[in-house]
Amino acid sequence: MNRFTKAIDNVQTKAAEIGARATLTATNSVGRLMTTRAGKVMLAVPMAMSACTVNAYAAGNSGSTAQGMIDGIMGILGPGVIGLGSLVAIVGGIQTGVGFKDDNADGKTRGFQTLIGGAIIAAVGALVPTTISISGS
Repeated sequence: MNRFTKAIDNVQTKAAEIGARATLTATNSVGRLMTTRAGKVMLAVPMAMSACTVNAYAAGNSGSTAQGMIDGIMGILGPGVIGLGSLVAIVGGIQTGVGFKDDNADGKTRGFQTLIGGAIIAAVGALVPTTISISGS
């Protein structure tokens, strides 16, 4: 029994060693290919093409609809857009304050523009998820 376990351990060790060498060789080959323009194309195009092979199905059996999918996506993105708009508005407020501190008319203008832009982004993030509808109602 002891010989058997040693033989299995030796096979596992050799397999791991061969796998490590193969991985190292493949990594080095890819690295060499990525240094040439043709190599980048040869590697990037198949990856991009395989990313385009996603199956899309109509409504599934679980009662999911396109409107439900849009509502789910907007439910995830809506708070993020509101947060982003708020952050931009805060940066605009800081820019405006710095413009007033330095008595810089251009800084004040840019600050107010950024502040208003952030407010608009936040408002869109709050309004759009409630107004998108596929059915038109």
